[in-house]
Amino acid sequence: MLHLDERVDVTRSALPGLRWVPAARWHITLEFLGECGRHEADRQLARWSRRAARVGPFDMSLAGAGAFPRAWKARVLYAGVHTDPDAWGRLAVAGQVPHVTLARTRQTQDLAGVVESLATYTGPAWRVDQIAMMASYLRGSGDRGPRYEPVETLQLGPG
Repeated sequence: MLHLDERVDVTRSALPGLRWVPAARWHITLEFLGECGRHEADRQLARWSRRAARVGPFDMSLAGAGAFPRAWKARVLYAGVHTDPDAWGRLAVAGQVPHVTLARTRQTQDLAGVVESLATYTGPAWRVDQIAMMASYLRGSGDRGPRYEPVETLQLGPG
């Protein structure tokens, strides 16, 4: 994702008021589970093992940009993900838009110009052959953003 980080660097400098996610914490979320106990985590791990087994490896690349909920009234700026919609649909939770969160705002902001400037971005493709279940831990007030730890890595199946 170094390619995207270099492209976003100019935008990051121009908009220091956004809360930029460090590139080391960029990820693509298949489903956000929220807080869950050990029993639920085990149940989810079994569920995701089954999902991973039914999807074969596929290609993915970062391309374009967008904002949630809308570019002109944004809380989140993201890089888009280009991938096989069938593979994504069998793996991710229904309605999950594939994206990488680049920045957040505390209040809605018009980011239409930023989205437009990143619209032509196309990064190199990579092969997805595994997924990871991650734990997210909030940090103290002096640190920004969550800390992520892999719980389990699951290989994708034959398809």
